[in-house]
Amino acid sequence: MGSDTETDLRDAAEARAAHRRLGTQLDAAETAAAARRTEEADLAARLRVEEADVRRLVGVSPSRLWATLRGDLDERAARERAERDAAALAVAGATHRREQAESEVARLRAARAALGDVEARYAAALAAHERAVRSAGTGAAAAELGQIAQGIGVATAEQREIDEAVTALRAASAALEEAFGHLQSAGGWSTYDTFFGGGMVADLMKHSRIDDSAKAFGRVNRALERLRIELADIGVTGVQGVEISETLAVFDVLFDNVLSDWMVRDRIARAREEALDLRVRLSELDRVLAERRLAVAEHLAALARRREELLLAG
Repeated sequence: MGSDTETDLRDAAEARAAHRRLGTQLDAAETAAAARRTEEADLAARLRVEEADVRRLVGVSPSRLWATLRGDLDERAARERAERDAAALAVAGATHRREQAESEVARLRAARAALGDVEARYAAALAAHERAVRSAGTGAAAAELGQIAQGIGVATAEQREIDEAVTALRAASAALEEAFGHLQSAGGWSTYDTFFGGGMVADLMKHSRIDDSAKAFGRVNRALERLRIELADIGVTGVQGVEISETLAVFDVLFDNVLSDWMVRDRIARAREEALDLRVRLSELDRVLAERRLAVAEHLAALARRREELLLAG
């Protein structure tokens, strides 16, 4: 009958589906990279404004003269430097995210290129199988075996896509649990600082935990971006991350009073609610992917049973 041609056709169909999957992922990755470049440019423009504000206060300018006359030059200069430093930190984070996004684009391009000319390979495999079917002269059964081979190749590629999405989901969930732990700790220290007087140690611990939370949620968001790319071609919408402002600790140091303590505590509480909501959405996504994978596995089993029936009948 020509089992070799069936195998070649199945493999060619699988490679073709993988090429299309990588193309869809590449489109999503390029969109993400473009967004990261825009984000970096916007933050860099903001940094230039903050640097100009600092220069106006430390150089000879009407702003410096007015601040000197009012007697708050040092306070305003300290505030402007803090805002400049926060803006510089934001630019550094955006640059890192842009580099990671562009690295993902390069990886996907290389993976797709490594598959070669999948359309030509598929056309050749299809033609070879057609010749084998005609040569065997076994009619409809042989033709159906060719269709089953194609179906198995496509379903196998889809199963692999779902597995990759599940792996990305597991990474995002693990990152979220780590970040949530940091956020809980930050919330505890913020409450202590707000209601029990705090002090230098409490301030240090609170700011350290806020910084840890910001970095941890940055890792969550990067994991979610990777997850969105993996989900791009299986019809499942990605989920948004939780942003903890990298300037939050700077703000709290700059305006260390009851009002700012309450604001920080409120922001941490809202971030905790957003993180809990994200946990629920990831759990729901896990259920959807499990159902999709089960459906594909059942389809593959049905194709295998039909193939066996045709072969045994022959």
